[in-house]
Amino acid sequence: MSLFVELSEDELAWCEGHALEIVEYYGGNNTMGSGQYNHNKVSSNVVGVKSEVATTKWLRESVEGAVLLENFKQYRASGLKGDILCNNHVIEVKGLRPHQWKKFKRMVPPRQLKKCVRNDAIIVWTLTKGDSKNSKVKLMGWNYAYEVEAFGVAVKTICDNVWLEDDTLMRPMDTLAEVVS
Repeated sequence: MSLFVELSEDELAWCEGHALEIVEYYGGNNTMGSGQYNHNKVSSNVVGVKSEVATTKWLRESVEGAVLLENFKQYRASGLKGDILCNNHVIEVKGLRPHQWKKFKRMVPPRQLKKCVRNDAIIVWTLTKGDSKNSKVKLMGWNYAYEVEAFGVAVKTICDNVWLEDDTLMRPMDTLAEVVS
């Protein structure tokens, strides 16, 4: 079961500013960037940041007394585990644009997946648009990283990925709050 998180105008403005800061740090718009994808676009980073902010917001509202560390805000720091820590649970957020879901859902690059498995991470799958006008982020579901490793298949898209192909293996968002409480 997926759900929607609505971001405020202030949150959207912060997301756009943070995404621009990340892009500039890694060489500017349309450069090679930092990761496996070999591109560095503001709109792509907006998708990621909106997804991270929405996931944090949902956790804050859904997990009573949640202790949250927003590691995604510290993109220059090394050695941090995941995008978010919620009560010491490592959470990695993977965001896509809505039109990309059917083709690219539940994919993680192999090196990143190994790190997620080592960190016993939870992966949250999201959808949103790459702009600061659309305030909705859809939290599609979640999986343990080890599930993606165990049941995923190797695929090549714009980079190597491990794809959790079976839709029935994605866990519904409403079950995550209890897991990280």
